Amino acid sequence: MELREMIDKRKSVRSYTSEMVDIATLQKIKDFMATMRPLYPEIRVRAEIVERESVSCFLPWVTPQMIVIFSEEKEGYAENVGFLFQQLDLYLQSIGLGTCWLGMGRLNAQGKMEVASSDDLKFVILMTVGYPKGEARRNGAMDFKRKSLAEISDQVDERLEPARLAPSSVNSQPWYFVHEGSSIHVYCVQQGFFRTKALGEMNRIDIGIALAHLYVSYPETFRFFHAQAASMKGYHYLGSIEIG
Repeated sequence: MELREMIDKRKSVRSYTSEMVDIATLQKIKDFMATMRPLYPEIRVRAEIVERESVSCFLPWVTPQMIVIFSEEKEGYAENVGFLFQQLDLYLQSIGLGTCWLGMGRLNAQGKMEVASSDDLKFVILMTVGYPKGEARRNGAMDFKRKSLAEISDQVDERLEPARLAPSSVNSQPWYFVHEGSSIHVYCVQQGFFRTKALGEMNRIDIGIALAHLYVSYPETFRFFHAQAASMKGYHYLGSIEIG
């Protein structure tokens, strides 16, 4: 199944079997990661697959393995992580695995020793990966609880439907799109003080996830760049796109 077909079928899986992902499949995952397109090619990123015992997490989800994601801490790194690893999320679900972005988790002491590195990259986020219990896919776009296109854009633009369906932390859906000629400016909502403390970095990852859905849907024409976009009260500008 192609990645673009997974956009209206994927869901965040929170129940897994105890079966480990086999070595051959792990190799396929690593091979796919080598093909992922970054939003910011100049930002160094690294990911490792670790066992559950290497992670501290308060949530009771049982998955034997997790993907731990690191990044160079530069402007745009959070969006870049979301953009890169949502491509992986769609791929993993396309081959029958379950996934879920996991902001409430960290490497423990054992994990830090196992993935020790001298490249000084920042730990950013975890992603669960494993064999799901029960139904791991949605029937279609009607199964999603999302804002309408009119609520996330200044125009009802059907091309933005893949972004509308993107997952986000606590379903906050922080994106807003503004059209100007052939360009679409991408904004992120400015949360209140307490929600910013909780969701600030996560919402920037969310924007990257939404942009990944647009890239996967329009791989030949998708272009990300920075422009002189107008300021918007309650939002901050993150970049602009063309999707053809």
